[in-house]
Amino acid sequence: MFARIVLVILAFAAAASAGAQSCPRHLFVSGYFSNNVAIFDACDGHFLRQLDAAGRIKGAQAVRLNPADDLIYVVSEVNGQVQRYRHDADYSFVDVFAQFMPEIDPTGIAFGADGRVYVASYGTSRVFELDRATGQVVRTVLPGDSGLLGADNGLMMSAAGLLYVPGYSTSSVARVNPATGEVRAAFVPSRAQGLRRTRGIVDEGATILVGGEGSGEVYRFDANTGAFVGKAVTGLGAPTGLALDADGSILVLSGNRVRRFDRNSGADLGTLATVDEGAIEGGTFIALIPAVDSTGLITNGFTGSWVDAGMAGQFGLALEVLRGNLLVVEIYMFAPGGGQAWIGGVGAIEGDHATVVMSTINGPGGRFGANFDPARVQNTPWGTDTLRFADCNRGSLEWTSDVPGYGSGSIRIVRLTLPAGLACP
Repeated sequence: MFARIVLVILAFAAAASAGAQSCPRHLFVSGYFSNNVAIFDACDGHFLRQLDAAGRIKGAQAVRLNPADDLIYVVSEVNGQVQRYRHDADYSFVDVFAQFMPEIDPTGIAFGADGRVYVASYGTSRVFELDRATGQVVRTVLPGDSGLLGADNGLMMSAAGLLYVPGYSTSSVARVNPATGEVRAAFVPSRAQGLRRTRGIVDEGATILVGGEGSGEVYRFDANTGAFVGKAVTGLGAPTGLALDADGSILVLSGNRVRRFDRNSGADLGTLATVDEGAIEGGTFIALIPAVDSTGLITNGFTGSWVDAGMAGQFGLALEVLRGNLLVVEIYMFAPGGGQAWIGGVGAIEGDHATVVMSTINGPGGRFGANFDPARVQNTPWGTDTLRFADCNRGSLEWTSDVPGYGSGSIRIVRLTLPAGLACP
């Protein structure tokens, strides 16, 4: 019995990503051809999870957090959508905020300080403002006949309230003042200083960083005049996504890597993440998004023995939080027909809860000592348990079993023991 559950635990643990979530930021990387957005630890670069495994995202482009509603917006170009996800530990899908006609080809998204939403259209070379509640187009702030072609995913709203629009096909940058309607379509002229295939744009205050996918360089231009200031990074292979990290370094998505560069000298500071680990193909965009504080969520401090809170000792639980955001659950109880029952399993932690597929781990066939043969142990599926926690001392257990006599139900559970060296968060 012990050998079987240990093997199950080891198998799940080996498949999990090493390391607990502790970095205050997550790195989001969009994959156009892989139709996904992968999430990495922004401190050590290890792959955490996919944003959405349901196949909703088609041709992933810009990803940004909207401070006005604290939701994450994802531009899905191929199906013409802007999708929204919760900014929480689960990153759960919320809705399709906007649906466009096929000719629009949405790529970039940006937000004003007042919560206004702007979307770049590659197909029509326009930038639209969307209604904050309905996602419908309310006006065009960059017209399609401005001279800029191929409005791309680096669309950026500066702290000064100005929109900067990359023109991929014209290798240029437009600047728009949404408050006044002023448009400078050739704010950075076509192919200025060798700029080709404009993609990412980052606000530095007095200057902007502009990535040239075709020229393999990151340029610095004056944010007020558009004048060339200098080259921040050179010698890149088709750079697409750009971001500024908390330490001031420049992050660049180039090929299958997110690389870090010194902001002043342009020196290569190494690779932060290898995006192949997140199954990214055709990387287009990167974003740094604050990780939700895990205080009160399931951490290693939940490990220990737990009991039911009002059933006079009918249930006993052993919980163990593993690296890789996994929860081991073993439950000791009584069988419907009498006698003892022991079930267990391992499941993924999702914020304040975990759903675990359980099996019997005291099935027939086991023998003590020299007569033990693991191949003869007959563990059988039991059902699912969902554990939810108010804090690290109180929670609930909901179960649904396929085994006759157990049915479904729920109980309150409380902590019995806390292992030495651990503490409640």
